[in-house]
Amino acid sequence: MKLTIGKDDVRAIQAKYGGPNAVAGYVEEAKLFNIPLPKYYVMVLDDEKLTLVQMNMSFKEVAVDTVPLSEVTRVKVSGALVKKIVLETNDKTYKLNLKPLALGLGDIQKDLLARIEDLA
Repeated sequence: MKLTIGKDDVRAIQAKYGGPNAVAGYVEEAKLFNIPLPKYYVMVLDDEKLTLVQMNMSFKEVAVDTVPLSEVTRVKVSGALVKKIVLETNDKTYKLNLKPLALGLGDIQKDLLARIEDLA
């Protein structure tokens, strides 16, 4: 069983679901308590859409949720070390945690965070 997700895994999902200007990173479902475990996602953000690829504990794809950026009504980013991202669409609210200092993923996490902050 795979215990961590690496840059190669994130880039493979980015190539599969993103366009030429896409950025991708690792995010988790925001929960107050981690019981049961939060859902794990790779977020792919390009010029037209936001794609959340849900991963299982072995970091295999489970589900894909695609949201056109035209449907995103509000984006809020808060937090110091762990950034809490709230994305509101017409019919759903996504609450996610992004760790910009994640070991081995720091540069791609920061690129994703910068692109999300541009949406806000």
